[in-house]
Amino acid sequence: MTDRQKLKTTIVYVCLVFRTILVATLFDVLSPVLPLIGADLAVSQARFQTFFSATLMVGAAVFLVAPWLVDHIGRLRSVTVSAVGASLLGLPSAAAQSYLAFAVALLALFAVNAIGAVGNRALMRDLLAHERYRKLFAYGQAALEATSIIAPLAAGWIAAVWGWRAMFAAFCMPLLAVPVLFAIFPPPAGAAHDLRSSRGTMSLRDLTSLCMTARIPLILLCATQGGYTTLLVVKPFLLASLFNMSVTEIGIVFAGFAGVGVIGYLCSGALMARVPERSLVAAGILCLGLSALGLLLLSITQAHALPVFLAALAAAQLGYCLIVPVANAWIMNVVAEHRAFAAGMLGGLQTLTGGAVAFLAGLAYNDSALPVAVVCTISTLVSAATLRRMR
Repeated sequence: MTDRQKLKTTIVYVCLVFRTILVATLFDVLSPVLPLIGADLAVSQARFQTFFSATLMVGAAVFLVAPWLVDHIGRLRSVTVSAVGASLLGLPSAAAQSYLAFAVALLALFAVNAIGAVGNRALMRDLLAHERYRKLFAYGQAALEATSIIAPLAAGWIAAVWGWRAMFAAFCMPLLAVPVLFAIFPPPAGAAHDLRSSRGTMSLRDLTSLCMTARIPLILLCATQGGYTTLLVVKPFLLASLFNMSVTEIGIVFAGFAGVGVIGYLCSGALMARVPERSLVAAGILCLGLSALGLLLLSITQAHALPVFLAALAAAQLGYCLIVPVANAWIMNVVAEHRAFAAGMLGGLQTLTGGAVAFLAGLAYNDSALPVAVVCTISTLVSAATLRRMR
């Protein structure tokens, strides 16, 4: 590959990361204002947590069936069309005056985004070999987290001044830039073989073989995601109920959470060539264990100590940053024809597990950190047991 082709490939990769950042920002600005939305739509906190977790599971189900659609219409096309669809679906979500209307629009938004995410992950792996992919994936996640520092702050401030509806509508529109970007920077001609979609249908035997090959990193990711998603969903409600934080203050906490993510992913990317992959994952599991310990301490003592809770959040974020790039690269290290299916399986099972666990924790939510502490403890134990099975 010539230097010019490498440059074009890098630009396309950056565009794919940018698409990921735009979508993540849309959900980043939604998370801090969940209590505000629930109050505006006259929904109890427990019920709204349960609904939000259910939307994650709907997105997960779409992840699992999306590979056939992505490989039929093309990976690049699925990325661009889903970006436009998610942007346009965000507008009725913001305009909804009833809980039912908001729920339907948001469910559709999650589903459309899941289709684009499958194509996006497959394309990112198509562009890079395994060694570069795992490192640049970590750096791309660091860029995403850096954006997430600003997004919650902006969300809290705009929602406090103009309301959550105006805020959410404003953050939906930048997704329309995605098709423009790929029109200006199309995939390089030299990479056309890797970037085109697989037109053949994956056999059941191949799919079963793929699942068996990736079962260990999949279990590891799903266990990690279960605790992390639960903490992510419950976090704004705990900050509001235990510590009486306003929307703006919750946004500040989310920004700090993202700042820890930037540090974590940068460290993960920098250590890829120096530290064995297994050691990175083990360090991440240790961080998850410290987070679970902090949450249990907060629950058992009933001490509403904000520093303990913030330390638990930071440890969970750091552990997630160390585990995800490695496990993701393990799963995506397959032939080009199977990458969309690997991406769908990865995103679907990971999101389904996270949503289901958060759903159950939402049913048990009682204005304390105990449900999420139990979930994070189980998540850590399962992750540690899974790592021991790896050779």
